[in-house]
Amino acid sequence: MGNEASDKDPIGPWRRKAMNAYTLAIAGVQGVLVLPMLLFVSIPPVLKAVSVAGWALVVAAAALRRAPTILRGVLLVLSSWVWAGAMLYRAGIFHEFRVVMLVFPLPMLFLVGVRTGLALALIDFGFLVAALWATEIGILPTVAPPWFDGEWLFHAVAAVGIGLPIALLLAWFCQHLVGTLRREQIAVERLQDEAAARVHLEGELIEVGERERRRIGHDLHDGVCQDLTGILIRARRAQTRLLSGKNLEPEVLEGFVESVGDAIREIHDLSRELSPGTLAGRDLVGALDDMVRRAADVCEAEVTFRSQGEGPSTEPAEALQAYRIAQEAVANAVRHSGAGRIGVTLVRDPGGLTLRVEDDGCGLTSDGGSGPGLGLRTMAWRAERAGGTFAVGPGANDRGTRVECRIPTKTEAT
Repeated sequence: MGNEASDKDPIGPWRRKAMNAYTLAIAGVQGVLVLPMLLFVSIPPVLKAVSVAGWALVVAAAALRRAPTILRGVLLVLSSWVWAGAMLYRAGIFHEFRVVMLVFPLPMLFLVGVRTGLALALIDFGFLVAALWATEIGILPTVAPPWFDGEWLFHAVAAVGIGLPIALLLAWFCQHLVGTLRREQIAVERLQDEAAARVHLEGELIEVGERERRRIGHDLHDGVCQDLTGILIRARRAQTRLLSGKNLEPEVLEGFVESVGDAIREIHDLSRELSPGTLAGRDLVGALDDMVRRAADVCEAEVTFRSQGEGPSTEPAEALQAYRIAQEAVANAVRHSGAGRIGVTLVRDPGGLTLRVEDDGCGLTSDGGSGPGLGLRTMAWRAERAGGTFAVGPGANDRGTRVECRIPTKTEAT
């Protein structure tokens, strides 16, 4: 018989509690039956000894609360066979023998496991068939007269005392099963909602990405391409002058150099906006500092960056997500908060890194994404991708907005 109430069993904790309650109840009922029988009823000594042995087995099952569930189940099974044997010796297949053999496998289905309960049921049914055959051929008695007046009350107490705990155990199991199914259904519905929200967010991100690519295309066409086209036209004119033997003024060359430099700077700024470069743990501080300085150059707010502590290097993928979260949070604060101060803080420790962006603006009144809450949901999505957590709320003294992301250090599995 395998122990089906192991730690991997989802109802294992319930089974341990049920075993504790059931064994205590059965031990109490059998104590009520055995003690008066030992003290006041005149029965053969062998039956008294057997009764004490059966009760002792149940008491042991109740006392060994930290023992494996299968061991306690074995003690209960042995007790039931001891009592069944005593009843069979006393009055053949009549009285409680058949009840014990037919009913006792039921609690084992819940307390130890389905396979164990079914195996026990097959064994008990085999004993019952053998007892019926032995009665048929005259080996076992068919009936026994009462030993004392009021013996029916003794049997009634035994039937109720054994049957009621089994009924309560069944009701408790059904209640536990219904509660478990309800919790699982709620969990499944929550996962479905999260999956639907993820699909919706990914669709919005794709749409935003397409819109951003169109914007970059327009910027390149209307900006750098126009500048380069102008440089090309001026270069062809200069070439024509040189081919015709005319001199080229120094101002023309200076204009070429200045225009090419402007185009290079515009392309460089655009490339830095698209990608912060290769990020490792040691480069994240520099990338954030550079991003903050560029933000401070284009807005009226005071934008500052502070790095605290030391920790292990962050994986490039996680560092990039942290950078993008900071970039989005700073951009939202610059565009929408009306803040006078924006602070970016990076705290590193052996457990990971904490990124914090805080402003003293108007608070959570709008979002920087294309739709309601898209920017915040995008940051939360990035934090989840990095294996971290994301939170947003009021800033210090309930002023402004505070965005915080915690990304733990990844440890190799041992």
